[in-house]
Amino acid sequence: KIEREHLTIEKIALEVEGAFQLPALLFSPRQPGKKAVLYLHGESMTADAAPGGAIEQLVAQGCIVLAAELRGIGETETGKRRKAFGAGRFGPDNLEILTAYLMGKSFVGMRTDDVMAWSAFLKSRAPGIHLQAIGEAAIPALHAAALIPGAFGAGSLRRLIKAWEPLAGDVETFDQSVNIVHGALRDYDLPDLIEMAGRDRVTIEEPVDGMGKGARGVLKQER
Repeated sequence: KIEREHLTIEKIALEVEGAFQLPALLFSPRQPGKKAVLYLHGESMTADAAPGGAIEQLVAQGCIVLAAELRGIGETETGKRRKAFGAGRFGPDNLEILTAYLMGKSFVGMRTDDVMAWSAFLKSRAPGIHLQAIGEAAIPALHAAALIPGAFGAGSLRRLIKAWEPLAGDVETFDQSVNIVHGALRDYDLPDLIEMAGRDRVTIEEPVDGMGKGARGVLKQER
C-alpha cells in the first residue's frame, strides 16, 4: 500500500488464464462513496496516476478508482523491449497480435475478457461502476459495455476511432492492428456497439482517425 494525504493506493495483480498477471492500482479515498471508476489507459496504469492528476481528481469526489492494465499494455507490453517487425505502422505488439490471429483469437477479444475480470473485481468494492477508457483500451471497453448491458453506470471513451469500416479504405493507418477483429464487419461495427451499450451511457471524447489524429472535443453520435 502507498499512503497519500487523502487516499490510499493498493498494488494489485490479476491472474489471467493461469499463465500471467496483470497489474493495477486501486485508489481509495478516506471516506469512499458508492461510486467506483474502472480507469483503463491505453499506455499504462500510471499514466494519470501522479499526485494531483486525473485519477486523484476522481478520488477527491469520493470515487474508488481502479487504474488497471489490459494485456499488452504497460508492464506486459513486449514491443518496447525489442525492434519488432513492422512496429512502425502495425504497432509494437504486432508479433503477439499475429500469434493470437493464428490461434483464432483477437487482442480485442482477449482484452475484453480482461475488462470484464477487472469490473467483476471492482464490483466487490462498490456497487456502481463507471467506465473510463483511453486509446488502445477504448475498443475492448466498448465491447465489454455492449456485451454486459447495464454493467456500467456510464462510460467515457477517449481517442476512439469512429468506426472500423473507414480503415478498410484508408491508404495508410497507424497502430490499428491491435484494434481489429478479423471478419467483424460481416456482422457489426463500433457504432453498433454504442447502440448495444446505450447511447445515453456512452460518451465518445476526442475521436481519432486511422492515423490516430483528430480534433479535440466530444463526438455527438447521429441518431
